[in-house]
Amino acid sequence: MRNSTMTRAGASRTVVAAACSVLLLAGAALPRLAGAQGSYDQGDASIALDRLLPESLIASGQHRVTGVRRAGAYRMEFEIESEAAGTQSAESIALAVIRIQEARTLAQATNQFAQDNRELADEMRGQIRIGGDSVVDIVGSPLDTSSKVVGQFGRNVGQTIEELGQFPGPGERADAAGRTASEDPIFASHRRSVAGQLNLDVYSSNPGVQRFLDAMARARSGGLGRAGITTVSLARPPEVSVDGGRVQERIRSSVLNEEQGKLFERDRDLLLAAGVEPALAERLLTHPVLSPTHMSAITEYLAFMQGVGNRGAVVEAALDARDEVEALAKVQIARMYAHYHESWTPLSSLLGAGRLALALNRDGALLVALPFDILEWTAETDRVFTGLASFAERKQVTGRTVLLSGVATPRAQAALGERGFEIYERFLFRR
Repeated sequence: MRNSTMTRAGASRTVVAAACSVLLLAGAALPRLAGAQGSYDQGDASIALDRLLPESLIASGQHRVTGVRRAGAYRMEFEIESEAAGTQSAESIALAVIRIQEARTLAQATNQFAQDNRELADEMRGQIRIGGDSVVDIVGSPLDTSSKVVGQFGRNVGQTIEELGQFPGPGERADAAGRTASEDPIFASHRRSVAGQLNLDVYSSNPGVQRFLDAMARARSGGLGRAGITTVSLARPPEVSVDGGRVQERIRSSVLNEEQGKLFERDRDLLLAAGVEPALAERLLTHPVLSPTHMSAITEYLAFMQGVGNRGAVVEAALDARDEVEALAKVQIARMYAHYHESWTPLSSLLGAGRLALALNRDGALLVALPFDILEWTAETDRVFTGLASFAERKQVTGRTVLLSGVATPRAQAALGERGFEIYERFLFRR
């Protein structure tokens, strides 16, 4: 069965790529064609927050998701209030998950640091305050006590973290992005150590995370060896893990413990072992938008799918990422296929399809991984999925499955069902 599946995949790759590239090329803004509009979504579908996110992500003692709105054809933008960052926006489910975890971690860690070092803080500054309020009171207060407090903390959190970390940092300098860095490898080691202990991404694009890591590294360099060492209590991670969490741990460990040059070599070796062409691997690992964390995540998920053909298709799909949201979407594609490969029917091959990668499993079923927050039924999605259904019939593909990171509108669910597609919504969240 596997050999016949691989033969069908090779023969049909061009057809599938042509059809599905249409879907992703329309990712920025799907055109609404005239005619038959009554059977299509009109871009104003209302999706309840609890359909998009699990309950544990909507609110906690340190944050609350206060709103959601459309941010494009396939994207939703979430407004998040937190004790660590005030009000901030996150475009896409994937980025919202990261920002919420960062906000909750920073709130608890900053609170603990202030409590552990209150005597030092009092000696140096009398008492650490923000606009007349104690930072300990603000960070430790329930979110629903006062929106004024939340907003006030959000406006001043950068100043607060910098004050908490006013310790000498030998060799400090500012990089092109204005972020504090250090030529001292010990300082960099402190940053990585704190990030590792709190499960923060050392390459996070969140300025608050970077300021916190710098502050804790300065504190450690100044003699507070336990700065940043605290117990952070978070709910069970809402997303699925691959290989019992071992893949995620390898990603975290390699990014934290390897210098960028060695990380490049490690990821390159893994990609080559996975059958990715050397030139393609190098393009991924030198991509200007993908962070080392994104690159390592894609690499590790591909390495996990041992025996799957044409794993370079996911790498090709990742190369056109233009910003962080798209970079996270490419990681989602790799993760969805790794999760399916482990927990459902193993995959036989991946297929290149423009900005997507498709897959065939060992039973010959066609899989479409869509890293979309919302899938609407439009004239273009109609044309693409009707074409895929016809292709599946001609090639006698045994099944058709859509793996969706978000949710589909009722109209899209019905239309996909009519064309023989089974759809798994919120595929990366635990059931």
